[in-house]
Amino acid sequence: MRLKGKVAIVTGGTRGIGNAIVRKLVGEGAAVGFTYLKNEKLAHEFEQSILAGGGQAFGMRADVRDAVQVNAFVARAAERFGGIDLVINNAHQAYEAKFFEDASWEEFQREIDQLVRGPFNVIQAALPHLKKRGGGTIINVGSTMARAPRLKHSFYVTAKRALYGLTESLAIELGRYGIRVNMVTPGPLDTEHNVSHSAERMKKFGDETPLNGRIGTVEEAADAVVLLALDEARLITGADVLASGGFAIA
Repeated sequence: MRLKGKVAIVTGGTRGIGNAIVRKLVGEGAAVGFTYLKNEKLAHEFEQSILAGGGQAFGMRADVRDAVQVNAFVARAAERFGGIDLVINNAHQAYEAKFFEDASWEEFQREIDQLVRGPFNVIQAALPHLKKRGGGTIINVGSTMARAPRLKHSFYVTAKRALYGLTESLAIELGRYGIRVNMVTPGPLDTEHNVSHSAERMKKFGDETPLNGRIGTVEEAADAVVLLALDEARLITGADVLASGGFAIA
């Protein structure tokens, strides 16, 4: 229970990496508020499973692109659990891969709104609560494609690289408040974001992964988030933790 007494908020907490992050944080003793966008039934079932296991959590519908909804979510988490210590920006919806020449600006804007505007809204809403605690931790979820772009993902790569810039900038700016800001970059994972990839392609990703020759799991990616949330990481800020089994540098 290494995070007992801590309060975390996680965006996009019902599926994939977000779901694993919520479960890991709760398992370490944190109280967690998480957002969902569409599936209220799934979010409610997830919340109830945590409560039934003795954990503390709640799910709330909030579109991270909407500052009003984000402010309401953050306020509810702070009021219910007495403050906020950890902020994890994870929310993102799957998209159709396209060559740049076939993409519209609206598709670029969509990714920027999710991956930059969303974290902007969440961090601004949470910042007063973190400062009131005398510090805290912000963790943004990145992507190996921001480091090594692949065909047909220009809008996603652009937004994720902007998120990395925001991460480094805020690490410098918020350090005076005792707030650490880092990024976790998973490699390819077996999630619904990758349903468009064939089994053959996912196997290829595994073959290209130096560590054990396999893609990672969402639980392993979530482990990296937990590590950065711990007090033992108190000197780590502005870092990009490559939780990719070496895929990011291969």
